[in-house]
Amino acid sequence: MAVEHLISLGHTCIGYLGVGDRSSSNQQRLEGYRMTLREAGLPQIDDWIAINDEDNKRISDVDTGQKMLSQLLAAGVTGIFCYNDMVAIGALLACQELGISVPQDLSLVGFDGIALSRYVTPPLTTVCQPMLEIGRSAMQMLLDLLEEKTIENLVLSPFLVKRGSSAVVKNDN
Repeated sequence: MAVEHLISLGHTCIGYLGVGDRSSSNQQRLEGYRMTLREAGLPQIDDWIAINDEDNKRISDVDTGQKMLSQLLAAGVTGIFCYNDMVAIGALLACQELGISVPQDLSLVGFDGIALSRYVTPPLTTVCQPMLEIGRSAMQMLLDLLEEKTIENLVLSPFLVKRGSSAVVKNDN
């Protein structure tokens, strides 16, 4: 969803900013990034992927975004899909430090839809997870397990919230 959004804005050089050593969510988001680029016929360039492989107990997601952004900027990306909103907020902070204007010079899209994402400057475009529905479903599954009922895996659909951190790519050619 995030990468499709960036493509719809004309971005063709799209980076992924992630974290290492997490549950399957990082691998699934990275694979979704790659699959969407492939389906759109866009190149997949290794330099467009920046994943912090440091011990995640020592560095926060915000610090990851701040630290890893310059690697993607050097690779020439115009849009970045971040593993989560906190990584994207770190990337936003790095942009402010480097004098990079978001979204005029670089578009950023996060993931999770945390409350803070609407209060940063500019407000963060993000893929939101339906948190209330997740909580209700998890509670119902727990209750069903207690009653020894059979439960099934449930996949809930996220949705994109477009805010000020993404815009049509500037064409400098």
